[in-house]
Amino acid sequence: MKKAILFLIVFLPLVAVTGQTQKPRFTIPIKTWNLQLVSFNHHYPNYLADPLGGRFEVSIQNIQYGDIDFQDQVNSGAGYLGKQVIFPGVRVSLLRFSPKSNPNLGVSVDLGAMVPTFMRGGNNDLIGLDGIYYFAIAAKPAEWISLKFSKHHICTHVGDEFPYGTVKSPIDFDPNTTALPVRDDFIMMMAIRPLWFLRNPQLDILQVYGDFGFFMPGGDFMGRRANKPHFEAYLSYQLGAELEYYFKNPYIGGLYSAVNVSAYQLNSYAPNLSIVGGYLFPQERNSRRFRIGLQYYNGRCISNQFYNRKEKFVAFTVGFDI
Repeated sequence: MKKAILFLIVFLPLVAVTGQTQKPRFTIPIKTWNLQLVSFNHHYPNYLADPLGGRFEVSIQNIQYGDIDFQDQVNSGAGYLGKQVIFPGVRVSLLRFSPKSNPNLGVSVDLGAMVPTFMRGGNNDLIGLDGIYYFAIAAKPAEWISLKFSKHHICTHVGDEFPYGTVKSPIDFDPNTTALPVRDDFIMMMAIRPLWFLRNPQLDILQVYGDFGFFMPGGDFMGRRANKPHFEAYLSYQLGAELEYYFKNPYIGGLYSAVNVSAYQLNSYAPNLSIVGGYLFPQERNSRRFRIGLQYYNGRCISNQFYNRKEKFVAFTVGFDI
């Protein structure tokens, strides 16, 4: 199992990096449309501030508060240890239909995967590991709007250290250490660039988006579902806004800032807040962004093994879109 995890951590970012500059492997003309096979160009954008959004990123977190840091000595006068989180991910458009008149528009069938790996700061002990996978249909009917419908799967596992030893966290016992929860849901997503209508590319710096997620207890056309025992809590929401500003000199790069607010019925709709900002390295506009920055997060634990626990942290991040 550990060898498989190590393979994924190394392999996924290599695939993502290769796809940054790779052209579509094969294009089939169909009247006024083009069909691209296995493309790394996508009709739906990444989110900058989504704490579980698809990306490749390294996050060094300074914990301000956490319910789930079992080895921290906070009850005996000490502080929290930090966390190091690696988000290796990859995203592929298996089929991408675009009109010949505008290759930026069209419809695509996408696959994505991300394996967030949560480690203890200082000794890199494994806290937890998630597998996040999806199958989606995305559409971009106009330059200013993108749409996506996704079948989304999360499976999560607790780290090696937690089944053993003495609990030293602010809580006495966390039943999630043996829960190994799995969540299958559907997500409807929409992203809009409202300043596009100004017809000035330099002013097209704002994106807003909203997601609506739900799951159906029992079974569906994709197979048996594993959301037990949460038969009465099946909804989730997410909203966000992000700004990107690129300097006129293309060799200087740009700046970004973004905010994301989410709420899950599983957590009684308690709000989860993520705020990010930082520097964009020189790159083409509207491409996969390579960036460094800071993040503030306050909400439910982003390690899904402990989804019903709270955490707050400030993080330094290095990452890029996939």
